[in-house]
Amino acid sequence: MHKLPELQRSKTINIISVGLKEEKTYYQLIPEKIYDNLQTISSILQSVINGYSTDCLTEVISIIAFHIQKSDGFAPLQIKTLKTLIPQADKYLSGLIDLGIVLREGRYIPGEISYKYKFAPEYESRYRIVSLQNARLVRRIEQVWQRQKAEARRSIRGHCGQTEFLKILQIDNSFKDYLSNCYTVETDQYNSILASAYRIINGDIYYSIDNTSHRFHSNLTNMAKDLRPYLRIKGEPLVNIDVKNSQPYLSTILLTNPGKVSWLTENPAFVLLLQSLKVSLNLDVKKYISLVASGTLYEYLMTEFSTEGLTLTRDETKRQMLRILFARNRTPRDEINRKARQIFKDRFPTVHRIFSKVRGHTKGDKFHNYKRFAILLQRIEAYLILDVILRRIYKELPGTITVTIHDSIMTGVLTNNVEAVRKIMIEELTFFVGIPPKIQIEENNKRKEKDRERTIIYNQYDATTFVSIN
Repeated sequence: MHKLPELQRSKTINIISVGLKEEKTYYQLIPEKIYDNLQTISSILQSVINGYSTDCLTEVISIIAFHIQKSDGFAPLQIKTLKTLIPQADKYLSGLIDLGIVLREGRYIPGEISYKYKFAPEYESRYRIVSLQNARLVRRIEQVWQRQKAEARRSIRGHCGQTEFLKILQIDNSFKDYLSNCYTVETDQYNSILASAYRIINGDIYYSIDNTSHRFHSNLTNMAKDLRPYLRIKGEPLVNIDVKNSQPYLSTILLTNPGKVSWLTENPAFVLLLQSLKVSLNLDVKKYISLVASGTLYEYLMTEFSTEGLTLTRDETKRQMLRILFARNRTPRDEINRKARQIFKDRFPTVHRIFSKVRGHTKGDKFHNYKRFAILLQRIEAYLILDVILRRIYKELPGTITVTIHDSIMTGVLTNNVEAVRKIMIEELTFFVGIPPKIQIEENNKRKEKDRERTIIYNQYDATTFVSIN
């Protein structure tokens, strides 16, 4: 393994830092601590890689930066795909690993699981925006993207309506001012927002349908909420129409008519369980449904937790509720979750019993074990949003901007279809679930920060356009 010698700041490397540019440019993201040492890194790798190119090296680094996931801090990358994007990508990646700049984790199973990569702790730093001047490499990358999009469209056949809007998705340049003003310390959040924004700026638009949950994934679904106010489609800002408490809301079907959704699972034993599950209208079931329908379940639980000495914020209460819903049927090791689950069980004994049966105790793959509950709710959500609500919007409101973020729909602010979309969502969800949902229109002109409120003003757009509907 190579040892990286004493590093010196690079002064002559052939990469240009960029500010704001209006012309179409392909951008890379490079951690500053790597960028500052590119000259030394290049001098080592060019001696071991025939036909070495600094542009190829920085593109490998940039791809890792773009694909770091918030969940674990790693970028899952397929070497086969990397090599189609960048000549000898595997050699550049191996060189970075040998130098201790990039770390590799996990295991590789062809066609199933990829290795995961991240930058070594000593190189983790804010991303620097640089422009790639190698026109030949840029053309190669864009051609691969076009092939990937064509394959993606074939794989989501029947759900392609929103791709026409995604491919013209843009982001307003003012997001840069927001980043520089509001993220002075938080490197990880800063990098995550920057990566999401520059994938859109580069035209790296992706979409797919998850084979497990049937959810539609795109640039929007993993994007930080902070970026949403800067999104534009046809120059128009977007507003998010969201189903409040969507998972608890959808869970009420299992308390009233579980057989109705049995067709959405693939496991015959689970189908039989849902079709034969005895439901009850005990008082605790009615109370749970009432709290979900009114959108006050989390507030109720906060109060009940507090009376038992468990003081949690609303976000913490929401996390505990999701763990109560979806964690396996065993006593939690975590003391807070153990106490929260017991309080929920005491207040909603029938609900807890029915949900425990749905989760089950069986071992096996994700369609057999306790994960089947979460997967079922996600499939119900995907069916309602993609197959029912979107199809009706396309039929009744042709041309309306509609892009989804799992349980919510984003639409244009200025074309006056917000209320029409909201009405369709309420009607279809009420018909299927049996109780009306709580729908809110997110106030994209406001955001929360840890210690203070941040306010965003949409240039010439009237902030009063964004109102909460409860």
